[in-house]
Amino acid sequence: MRTQALWFYAVCCNVLNVHSTPWTLEVPQTVSAVKGSCVVVPCKFNYPGPERKADLTGKWHMTSHDHIVYHPEPSKVMGQFRGRTDLVGDLARNNCSLIIKSLEKNDKGPFIFRIEISKLDKYSYTEYQVSIDVQDAPATPMLSVSREVKAGEAVTATCTASHSCPTDLPHLVWSHTGTPIVQSEALSNGQWRVTSNLTFTATPSDHGRHLVCTAQYQQNKKVQCEKSLIVKYAPVNVEVETKSTVVKEGDAVKMQCSSESNPPAHSYQWYNITGALLSEEKIYKLDNVSRHISAFYCAANNTEGHRNSIPVKFRVEYPPRIGVESVCTAKITGVHCRCLVESSPTSRVQWILAGTVVNNSTVNSTGAKDSGTLHILHLPLGLTDMVSCNASNIHGNDILALQTNQRGVLMAIYLSGSAASAFVLIASILVLWKCSRRKKCVETRNNLYITASFRDGKRPSKDLCALEVDDDIYVNCGKTHFQDEEEEQHYGNCCQEDIYANM
Repeated sequence: MRTQALWFYAVCCNVLNVHSTPWTLEVPQTVSAVKGSCVVVPCKFNYPGPERKADLTGKWHMTSHDHIVYHPEPSKVMGQFRGRTDLVGDLARNNCSLIIKSLEKNDKGPFIFRIEISKLDKYSYTEYQVSIDVQDAPATPMLSVSREVKAGEAVTATCTASHSCPTDLPHLVWSHTGTPIVQSEALSNGQWRVTSNLTFTATPSDHGRHLVCTAQYQQNKKVQCEKSLIVKYAPVNVEVETKSTVVKEGDAVKMQCSSESNPPAHSYQWYNITGALLSEEKIYKLDNVSRHISAFYCAANNTEGHRNSIPVKFRVEYPPRIGVESVCTAKITGVHCRCLVESSPTSRVQWILAGTVVNNSTVNSTGAKDSGTLHILHLPLGLTDMVSCNASNIHGNDILALQTNQRGVLMAIYLSGSAASAFVLIASILVLWKCSRRKKCVETRNNLYITASFRDGKRPSKDLCALEVDDDIYVNCGKTHFQDEEEEQHYGNCCQEDIYANM
């Protein structure tokens, strides 16, 4: 008896529960949306009795039944919402979701769903009211990225933006290059979420850089969020800093090693161009600079690595110095003077002859570290015995007097000329002397006639016809008269051709 009573009580309770909650609805109390966009109010409903696929009519209204927000017959919709609302849910599947387009500021609600079942019942879910939070601007997207990365590693950043309109999802734009992957999903509170994952390789230039994600909506509405990147990297842009790379010989030079790195460099080294270690300080000072100074470079080190700077070469300036190789050389063709000058910057060189400046010299580079020049001057013989080379630049001047050494050449030329004249004179005397012994030359009719006379009355031998002298001899015999036929035959060969004597 007691068992039957408990069974009857349970059945009665179940029947009462069924009839106490016959009409149920699932809607959010508030939906956020942006003015000018659309909003979807998610809705699911239940009704008592058997499931029906047809004969269902869904409506949305405000607290007053007369203020219709949505109706299958558009003419019954109040003017404020006419043409802007629609039922996007499938009532046969118990989906009563509502969409409101071109949302206005006063489209706040509250809104109530009403179901009408043909030939059965109709019901408004007044206890399930929905309000819309109309915002002037979209919500700021959310950005997440690794707090700290190393240069060369892959980084993935995630940007998320929520929205109430599935047909107007925001477009997410990154400020950094990379490969974005975008996906969207519906949330339970009438919102949609768009997520963009950006992957890129971190570089030293990314350190401290603002990574920005911008959400672009319709009507040109934009919102963005940003985060600073923290990238660890070895020193870069390592440089030697100095006041000037142009310095005067004998002065002091101070150099500082600078670099960019994260974390900052914790040590430095200085080297010359040969790789010799000079110092392990950030600042290196060099006293009494020489013109033969070599190039320098520095190295910066941190926990991520180290890097060297580009070598820096100083241009050391100094006054001119005329080299001992400077000299004048005299030749028959003239005097050849060379003046070798080493200076920085290049000197102005002038030649001075007897107090007069001559600037017609030629200049050639000596190739000695671009600091030496060779100046060449050509002079005629006998012009001067002394030439001065004067070199000057902004740091000083130097002058050197050079002997032309031309007296020996002039004496040789004089002596050679006197010897030639004496030789010609002696040759002429010899010619006349021999001619007087061998012939008598008589000028007749512009011709030279030679008559032979002999002291002993004997005819000389044929060898006496040859005039044996060391220089050229010219005697124009012309027609020659001999005493008899035998003399003509014997000496006629002496004057077969013209003979000239160079006096």
